[in-house]
Amino acid sequence: MEDNGRMSAATESLQHPPPKEPPPWPQLLRQGIIDLKQLEVRGWLEHNASTSALIQAQKALDIRVPEAFHDGIEQGDLSVARQVIPSVQEIKIAPEELDDPIGDERYSPCPGLTHRYPDRALVKVTYQCAMYCRFCFRRNKVSHPEENLSYDTLQTAYSYIEQHPEITEVIFTGGDPLVLTDTRLNEHIARVEAMPNIRTIRFHTRIPTALPERVTAELCERLARSPKMVWIVAHINSASELTPNSLAALKRLRCAGIGLASQSVLLKGVNDSHKALVELFGSLYAQGVVPYYLHYPDLAQGTNHFRIPLEEAMALVNNLQGQLPGLAIPRLTIDIPGGYGKITVSSENWRRADDGSWWFLSPTQKTWQKTDYPS
Repeated sequence: MEDNGRMSAATESLQHPPPKEPPPWPQLLRQGIIDLKQLEVRGWLEHNASTSALIQAQKALDIRVPEAFHDGIEQGDLSVARQVIPSVQEIKIAPEELDDPIGDERYSPCPGLTHRYPDRALVKVTYQCAMYCRFCFRRNKVSHPEENLSYDTLQTAYSYIEQHPEITEVIFTGGDPLVLTDTRLNEHIARVEAMPNIRTIRFHTRIPTALPERVTAELCERLARSPKMVWIVAHINSASELTPNSLAALKRLRCAGIGLASQSVLLKGVNDSHKALVELFGSLYAQGVVPYYLHYPDLAQGTNHFRIPLEEAMALVNNLQGQLPGLAIPRLTIDIPGGYGKITVSSENWRRADDGSWWFLSPTQKTWQKTDYPS
């Protein structure tokens, strides 16, 4: 009987082998598609697109289509594909588009640091990402390895933060800070944790959907034991990104006690419908992720094809009232070009001039700033 039992168990294990362990996240990162030839072989390039135009688009911003998005693109999901597949539209630079649309450089007292608002500072620990968004507002630096700064170089930025006690929050961004290895990431976290003036640490990241395997038990444990309050702001634009793996990553973070919020960009052909926004924000809210900002696309060069008229954007967000709980409705946000600050669009802080231009009240300068958005 005992031998038969052992044989039955062995036979069962052959019929139902244990599930394979997923590859380590660095391997999955390397499996992302990174060039036009790979896209062409899969049939994912624009039909009859000019090769020279696509090469020019890639020179401005590298290609990286994460493994996590491959199935969705293969199934024809444009809400995913349009975010990562380069378009010939990217070489068309509108007159109002800028190399540095939100004024990062204007408010950068030292390399790798942006200090625009009194109480918080951005530290750009890398300009590499697990995926490259074709609407990226930092495309002048993101994906360009020569722009990366070492931990030692960023000591000037950290010293600046220590010397400005009004700064109480450090926001790790880039690029995507979570593409750093645990060892490199811990150097930056520990450096900030040692600052008595810092109360909160925030990460802006694509990782929970672009590379969910990066959200390891070790990463969650490290963030959870921080003496500072830690927030993850996940950049998610489509409900299609919320795959079983990404939902599991968000749950790991939530169960570790990490604060979770999201930011999204309102993108033509991706999420510019009432149905798409209700599905996205309702799904995030159900996972314990608070929808934070819905950004009107910044005036980055070559991104005009992603913008809808601002009046339509306002109407879309207004129509979410009564369709979703208040906590599930993000704020429609504009980063006033030139570094004049981020505003939540309301009747008090915008005007439309007779010539069709928009005027926004800067929260930092307390002055009205003119912007030419497409109608």
